[in-house]
Amino acid sequence: MKKPLLIFAAIFLIVVSANASGGRIAYFDIQTVFNKTMLGKKYQEIVRGYYESRKKILDMDADEIQKLQEEYNKQKLAKQNDPAQKEMEETLKRKISEYEKIRTEFSNEVSKKNEELSNEFNQHVLSVLKDIAKREKLSLILNRTISISKIEVQSVAYADKNLDITDKIVGEMDKKEEVVK
Repeated sequence: MKKPLLIFAAIFLIVVSANASGGRIAYFDIQTVFNKTMLGKKYQEIVRGYYESRKKILDMDADEIQKLQEEYNKQKLAKQNDPAQKEMEETLKRKISEYEKIRTEFSNEVSKKNEELSNEFNQHVLSVLKDIAKREKLSLILNRTISISKIEVQSVAYADKNLDITDKIVGEMDKKEEVVK
């Protein structure tokens, strides 16, 4: 609980000093920028495709495991206590273990891809922020929310809506994306 308070206090001090020096302040919402821009949507689609391709593989493996489980249960109900049943039990355990391993690997791959694209996206946002800051003579631009250990924390408790430059960022990023196409 101390971390968010310390961050809030630090941001407050920065804002106060920026105002005292006559600087202009603005804020934006990175999640809105990500959701609205063509680049953000493109990256979301890449991650979704990455996830879906891996999910298909996992679904096929899960179906195979389900069939093996049903067959094993039938043998168990028939009280067949022969080597074939033991072999099927071992096969089932091995398949489940392999499935869990692959699922973990895929999850890590998707997380890594998501992080990679997020970092790339953030670089694009930073570039646009710098352009807007220079053009509009902004001394400080805050992100409306920040993530601390995967928890979203409001970094701007209150701000006049006129200070929100989220839509400007979206517009400029989309212009840059159109040029790239």
